[in-house]
Amino acid sequence: MDESQEVDEQHRIAAHAQRLLASGALGKSRQTIRLFEFLLERSLVAAATKEIEIAQVVFGRSTDSDLSADATVRVHIHRLRKKLEAVPADEYGERLILPRGEYRLVIVGPAKQDQYPAPERRRLLDWRYVAAAVLFLALNATCWFWLAGRPASDSRAESILWSGVSNRPTPLLVVSGDFYVFGEQGTDGSIARVIADPAIASSMDLSQYKQRMPEAGQRYIDVNAYHLPSGLASALVSLAPIVAATRPGHSGQIKDVTTSRFTNGMLSGNDIVYVGLLDTLGDLQEPFLDLSGFSLSASGDTLVDRVSAKQFQSDWGEPSTERIMRHDYAYLARFPGPAGNQIVVVAGIMDPGLIEAAKLASDSSELSRLKARLGNSEAFEALYEVRTFGPSNVSAELVTARQLDVSQMWRARAAPLKNEAVPSLQKPETGAQ
Repeated sequence: MDESQEVDEQHRIAAHAQRLLASGALGKSRQTIRLFEFLLERSLVAAATKEIEIAQVVFGRSTDSDLSADATVRVHIHRLRKKLEAVPADEYGERLILPRGEYRLVIVGPAKQDQYPAPERRRLLDWRYVAAAVLFLALNATCWFWLAGRPASDSRAESILWSGVSNRPTPLLVVSGDFYVFGEQGTDGSIARVIADPAIASSMDLSQYKQRMPEAGQRYIDVNAYHLPSGLASALVSLAPIVAATRPGHSGQIKDVTTSRFTNGMLSGNDIVYVGLLDTLGDLQEPFLDLSGFSLSASGDTLVDRVSAKQFQSDWGEPSTERIMRHDYAYLARFPGPAGNQIVVVAGIMDPGLIEAAKLASDSSELSRLKARLGNSEAFEALYEVRTFGPSNVSAELVTARQLDVSQMWRARAAPLKNEAVPSLQKPETGAQ
């Protein structure tokens, strides 16, 4: 790179940084902003920096700090990288990124973005797992039928979380959160792998992406497929006995569907139990965000408290290769639906949070603690911080539990939903799941 090109890149980095700081995309954490500003300073003068220097200058660590035991820099670098990845490209298709394994900011145009790793929440999946999703849902339906046919009782079905959907004549629909995946063609034209990217959530999104970035997108192909989170199976196993106990002896009342097949008509015609990630709520997301005291970031990895503006960001990576303590968030909620029905949400920001949410939702002691805290509330939400180490959850601590005001929630949408015919839950003949 000659001197004129270097100066031009510095100007572009500075311009991107100025827009990003002004937009508030980095959040309100002073440490995150200071880290970004420090890396920006070093990048503009092309000066290399090391982890120990960041620890000292940004985080005030001493010169003899043991960085092998203190993961502060690595954790904050990880968070900053994810925030930058969530920022959309500018009008020229350029993005400001923090390359993995480096402590510098660079500008990447559309033609060069393939040289850098994809955003962390983009998942590379094996075709076997996509196909297994269909088998898993079939087995899941069989499980509901077998369990609900047994006249067993379960006291958890009468807890604060589950009592709203228990012993009712309304059909119960278990909604599993799934997400869109697309194929990447190999050199021989075959599908080499399938990819999940939160920024590309449908066939239409993929088509628009390929129009905006024809060079980068030419190898991607729509395979009309969806995938289930890896934590979903464990979560459903934990919840199955309670779900069955809400309809004892009435197996025909329990159905299941994925969010990609969920419709607004189903929203008013069934009691609903949603199990999945918060960013795969699908058509449930709008009413959820209308009611919740939280908003969900565009990247899907952060909940923001609407009142305090406090952010709850998951820093769990998939796969989590660094042997350091990380954290995710588990979410539980109960609230009325638009037509006298009831909705329960058991979710996580990422898979560890989802698994822990299901454990909490099936823990009699924790459900009793929520009852003691919230009383006889028929609409509430609870958020837990989940500490993880490698693939294992270590602990879960209640962060927030509060009642929800549902007085205005369905007023605007109730009339059309009540009159809308409820479609069959039978899956279409065409299309891959």
